[in-house]
Amino acid sequence: MGTASRYAAIDAWRGLIMILMAIDHASAFIARQHASEFWAGAMSAYTDWFPFLTRAVTHLCAPGFFFLMGAGVLWSGAAPAGIARRGLAIFVAAQLFEAPVFFLQGFLKAPPVSLNTVTGPPPNDGTAFYWGFATLTGLALVMLACAVLVRLKPWMWAVTAVVCVAATHGLLPADGKPQGWWAVLLLTPGFADHIVSVYPVIPWLGVAAAGMCFAWWWRRDPHKASRRVWMVGAGMVLAGCAVRFAGGWGNIRLPRDGGWIEFLNNVKYPPSLVFWMLAVGMGLLVTAGLARMAAVLRDDSPLIVFGQTPLFFYLTHFAVLCGAAFALYREPATLAGIYPVWAVTIVVLYPACRWYREFKQSRPAGSVWRLL
Repeated sequence: MGTASRYAAIDAWRGLIMILMAIDHASAFIARQHASEFWAGAMSAYTDWFPFLTRAVTHLCAPGFFFLMGAGVLWSGAAPAGIARRGLAIFVAAQLFEAPVFFLQGFLKAPPVSLNTVTGPPPNDGTAFYWGFATLTGLALVMLACAVLVRLKPWMWAVTAVVCVAATHGLLPADGKPQGWWAVLLLTPGFADHIVSVYPVIPWLGVAAAGMCFAWWWRRDPHKASRRVWMVGAGMVLAGCAVRFAGGWGNIRLPRDGGWIEFLNNVKYPPSLVFWMLAVGMGLLVTAGLARMAAVLRDDSPLIVFGQTPLFFYLTHFAVLCGAAFALYREPATLAGIYPVWAVTIVVLYPACRWYREFKQSRPAGSVWRLL
């Protein structure tokens, strides 16, 4: 088995993340619904299992993005300068392609009746311009930090992860309000000084640093790691459940009732320890299962194709969903109605991503296409 094939299950995990992520964005563009799990202010409240599960399956995505980005920094073997160049390239892509899509989303017609399943994001009265820092910006800034971390010893990556988790839970303002632009970029998602930040650096750097530790462990013996990764995943899930049961530190916000939905409805912005441990742990358990499914690991498998073209998929799926929203869905669809659009989007993107993968692999090592 070649070196690349030893990481096929990881590519498949990344591909699954892309597919699940498209459900969340189809909900935002086609049904005009998006849940909110903020550290202060709005917090989604569900009265039915269907809206919750539609949202919950996508919770595997953001922690998986950052965890695998941290792992990829190590697996790539790139020099720190090369990692920094990738981070800068992703930052530029975020401002040129991601930010305009979210700007256009603001022109879509909202549902005529406010749904009781979710509440809105932190308030913005619409009278001021905000520079939006969303997923790609967060990934870019964390990657720049990883370009520094990769110079350090593995034990320092673990220390970084612990410090970031401690800072996330220990430094959130008691009054529930971000303290300025530096705070929303580094720690507290929200609005401040004409900036809206969703993925601040410190909380998500903790997830990426944990990913670097995981990559170091995996790289020592990929065959053995792929057989034992379920143990790591199960340990994280059990630890996350234990912290949730115990309450207090590690949760940010406690359950509002004793039901299973509230138990699993955790703070994402910024990610509580419970949130990202459950999400990454489940992702690792899924990876363990994918590693034993030969059909899924084939080179032409959709999971592998999407997992090897994540940035292309990310930008292109926004174009498809935004185009569909403006052309075909002037009125918001029901939440159930997003699934046919999501399925068509996946089908359309498969040949496009497969073509792009072949194109990218045909470029020289120093090509900008390889950089992305």
